[in-house]
Amino acid sequence: MDSPAHAPTFPHAHALRSRRLLLGIPLTELARAASLDPHVLEAVERGEYDLRSLHALARRVLSRRLDLSL
Repeated sequence: MDSPAHAPTFPHAHALRSRRLLLGIPLTELARAASLDPHVLEAVERGEYDLRSLHALARRVLSRRLDLSL
């Protein structure tokens, strides 16, 4: 379990990564589908980048592909 010092800043981070891994979707494939740089998606999954600041298309693609409400 992460200590508070290592907790993600943005709470959806663990849900995105966990769901992507559960579904077996490679990070690069999901990033390409969402028109994102893979480094940006990695930062989102680590909780270092606010998911709400992504463009609308990226949020829709992530939501649909991962079956999550974002």
